[in-house]
Amino acid sequence: MATQRHQSSAELPPAPLDFAFPLAVPGAEVLGAVIMFEAPTPFSLHLFQALRHVMAWAQWAAHDSELFDGDGMRAWEAQVLTTEGVDEALWAPVGVIAGEMCRPDDVDVPRLAKACLAITDWAIGDGAHGTALAFAEAAAAAWPNNARMAWMTGCLFREQGRTPQAGQWFQRARRVAVWTGDAEVQAIATISAGNLRVLAGDLPGGREMLKSALRVAKRHRLAEWIPKALHDLFVVSTYAGQFDEAEGYARQAATAYGSAHSNLKDLALDVTHFWIQQGHFPRAFRVLREMEGRFTIPDRQARVAASTARAAGAMGDVEAFFAAWSEAWRLLDSGAVDHLRAPAALELGLGALSLKLWEDAEFALGIARAAAEATRDGEILARAESALDHLDRRQAVDDQLRMKRSGRGAGHDLAAHLARSLMEQRWAPATGAGAQEFE
Repeated sequence: MATQRHQSSAELPPAPLDFAFPLAVPGAEVLGAVIMFEAPTPFSLHLFQALRHVMAWAQWAAHDSELFDGDGMRAWEAQVLTTEGVDEALWAPVGVIAGEMCRPDDVDVPRLAKACLAITDWAIGDGAHGTALAFAEAAAAAWPNNARMAWMTGCLFREQGRTPQAGQWFQRARRVAVWTGDAEVQAIATISAGNLRVLAGDLPGGREMLKSALRVAKRHRLAEWIPKALHDLFVVSTYAGQFDEAEGYARQAATAYGSAHSNLKDLALDVTHFWIQQGHFPRAFRVLREMEGRFTIPDRQARVAASTARAAGAMGDVEAFFAAWSEAWRLLDSGAVDHLRAPAALELGLGALSLKLWEDAEFALGIARAAAEATRDGEILARAESALDHLDRRQAVDDQLRMKRSGRGAGHDLAAHLARSLMEQRWAPATGAGAQEFE
C-alpha cells in the first residue's frame, strides 16, 4: 500500500524554534545601519525606516501601538510621497511600504514583499549590496511561507560570498517548500544547498543533498531540474575521483537535457575538461571542434579555445592548435577573462609542449606561472613549474640528438623546419611574434 504524503494547509509548521533563524534572531549589527553607510542621502532615512518597519511587522510587533501609531504612519507616508528628486525605482517601493504600514492589521503581504524586492533590485544596480541583502531578507521575513523568497535571499548571499547565511536561507527554503508542497523550490533549494556544501569541501554531504534533489525532481517529474541535478552530480563525482560514476552521470545528464537544451553545451564543456584531465584527448577534441562559435560569453569562449589547443596539441593537429592558440590569446589579452589567465595559459603551454613548440610552450607556461603566483593558485603554479622542468629536459634531449644528427639528413631537417616555421608565421600576428626575413 502506497504511503500518502501529508501536506498541511497551515502557513508554517508548529515548531517556531526550527524557523526562528534568520527571521527573528538579531545579529550584533544595528538593523539597517548599512543603508546609512552605503547611501548617505536625506531619503536614506526613509529607506532605513522602511526596513525597520517591515522587519518589526514581520516579527509580529504590529500590536506595538507606539511603533505603528496610525497618525505617525500616515505622516511618514506623506513625507515619503512628497519627497522630490529621488529615483522612482526607489521612491515608488518605499511609498508602497509606507502605505502598507499604515494598516498593519490588513497588510497585502505579496505586495509588501515585492516592494522590498524592488528595493533590492534598485540597490544591486546602485552597488549598495548590503542594502540589497537587507531588503531581500525583509521580503522573505514578510512572506515567511513563500519558499521561493527564502531561496532567492540565499542566492543573493551566495553571490556576495556570505556562504553561512546563504546556507541558512537555503535550508529554510527547503523546509518551507516541503511544508507548503512546493516541489520545484524544494528541488532547486536542495541543489543550491548541496553545491554550497561542495564548495565548502564537504563532498559527501554535497553529493547526498544533490542525490536528494534528484529524487525530488524525478518524483515530481520536474524536467527542468533532473538534468541540472545530474550535471552537478557529474561535477562532484569528478572532484571525488569517482570517474566511472562521473561518466555515468554525464551520460544521463546529456540524455535528460536533450539535443535542444541550451545547457547541453555547458555540460559538453565540463565533460571535455574532464576528458582532457584524464588524457582522453581524441574524445575531447571531437566534441570541442563541434563547440566552436557556440558561446557568446568570453569566459566560455576562452575555455573552449584553451581546451581545444591542449587537445589539438596532444593529437598532433598543428593547424587546429594555432587557430585555437590565436583565439585564446585574443581573449586573454582583451582583459575580459583575467580570472582565466593562469589556467588557460597552462593549457596552451601544455598543448605547445606536446607539439615540441618549445618557444611557444615556454612563453605560455611562463605566463601561467606568473599568473598563478599573483593569484596564489598553488595547483596551477605546481603544474606550470613541473611543465617548465619537463620542457627543459626535452629541449636538452633534442639538442643532444641534433648534435648527433649533424651532417646527416640535413635536407629533411631543413624541410621540416621551414614547414613548421611557415605554419607558425601564419599565426604570428596573433601570438605577438614578429615576422622573420630570410636572406
